Amino acid sequence: MSHDKSVFETNNYRDEEELIQFIEDTMLAYLIPGLSISIVKDGNIVWEEHFGYANIDENIVVDENTLFMLASISKTVTATALMQLFEDGLFSLDDDIDDYLPFDVNHPDYLTPISFKMLLTHTSGIKDNWDVMPYYDGDSELELGYYLEQYLIPEGEFYGSNSNFTNSMPGTNYIYSNIGAALIGFLVEEISSQPFNDYCNENIFEPLSMNNAFWFLSEIENLDQVALPYESIGGSGYVDDCSGDGDCCPESWIGDGFADCENQEWDCDLTCYDNDGGDCGDGGSDPYCGDGFCNGDEDYYTCPDDCSGGGCGEVNLTEYMHYGYSDYPSGQLRTTSNNLAKFMAAYINNGIYNGNRILESETVEMIKSIPYPDIDPQQGLIWYYKNTGVNGRTLFGHNGGDIGVTTEMFISISENIGVIVLTNSSNYNAIIQIENVVFDFAEETNFTILGDINVDGIINILDVILIVNIILGINDFDALADLNGDGNINILDIVALVNIILSN
Repeated sequence: MSHDKSVFETNNYRDEEELIQFIEDTMLAYLIPGLSISIVKDGNIVWEEHFGYANIDENIVVDENTLFMLASISKTVTATALMQLFEDGLFSLDDDIDDYLPFDVNHPDYLTPISFKMLLTHTSGIKDNWDVMPYYDGDSELELGYYLEQYLIPEGEFYGSNSNFTNSMPGTNYIYSNIGAALIGFLVEEISSQPFNDYCNENIFEPLSMNNAFWFLSEIENLDQVALPYESIGGSGYVDDCSGDGDCCPESWIGDGFADCENQEWDCDLTCYDNDGGDCGDGGSDPYCGDGFCNGDEDYYTCPDDCSGGGCGEVNLTEYMHYGYSDYPSGQLRTTSNNLAKFMAAYINNGIYNGNRILESETVEMIKSIPYPDIDPQQGLIWYYKNTGVNGRTLFGHNGGDIGVTTEMFISISENIGVIVLTNSSNYNAIIQIENVVFDFAEETNFTILGDINVDGIINILDVILIVNIILGINDFDALADLNGDGNINILDIVALVNIILSN
């Protein structure tokens, strides 16, 4: 049983006001403009809060309708679309993708075919060449298929054998690949004979009632609804580049598992910091070797001194215009925290939300599995596991980061709890801090679902009878029976409750 409305809650341990104060204090400390949070527990969306501004200059606050760019969380939707087609028996995960594409994708050094499973686990040998992965003001000027063909075929205008492919055989090494994820989206187009965004609308967004989910800015009627991206440059959260050239680099890149050596993004060389020497020693092949908490030797409320290099100057909050890119299935989806929570709830509920199934339970379990444990023991099919180091918590999901964007969507499978944090800021460390305390709050709180009047965890005819008794004066007023929130309990609340029952 699932539905959107919540949420009167009782709290056993942590006070809700304390949580909100922590979030607001963290946003202030790290100059985070806007933020939206949703909690899913036992398959229900039980808590939502919105903070700050979607647009500072225009004084537009974040609310339940604010769209955030998801960045790489988008890949989970892209993978879901592909796995739906897998369920239809249209391909096998071990099939050569060339059998389904209008052009061939071959590693320049190996004859090994690239399979669907390799794309889904970032082991295809296709890597990101940021020199030919431009950002656009607004949506990309290039069609998805054209761009990928020109990136992947030897005669293509964006092709480079060394820059676009790894030096390892497909299926033998993990390299995170946005281009590989975009290729998954194009395979959905080719196999379904539908534009990728149309396929997602019809087969994922509509069944889940995700009425505020868009791949393209051109699909959004009111762009004021979309949170503008912001970057806080300098001050807290940034450190001096190790090369001595004065570059200011994100502190969160230290110990993140990626090789932030010379000639990386922003020309950041972070090898002089404790954890990044290891990142750079072997090419940074393991994205999970860092914990995201500076050097990991303090709790998640603080940051050790040796991570705060300083010297980056005064903090400057920079606003960016809405942007897009040609590999859009890898990161360009924009939606609300509530809409994304419906998607996450479907995974918690073995593929079902509000009575609508988007995946079979067996497929969800397949996505949770680890196909290549010897290559990466935490990588499922696009979705992955992370060990937080907090309360022994292991989470399953995905995060995202881009210019003025940080997003988290993770599920504690043992607790049946999911947390979503979306923001228009690039401060990863701050968002991780918030995510951890929200999980604490969700684990320690008993949530009561609106409409569950007898608080038995199920909305059914017994709750309808109790509403009738309240209307007849037999039972006292109960806020859980006021489904439309108008302060009165009447026939309108009965209708709303019956609709919930019928929808499930």
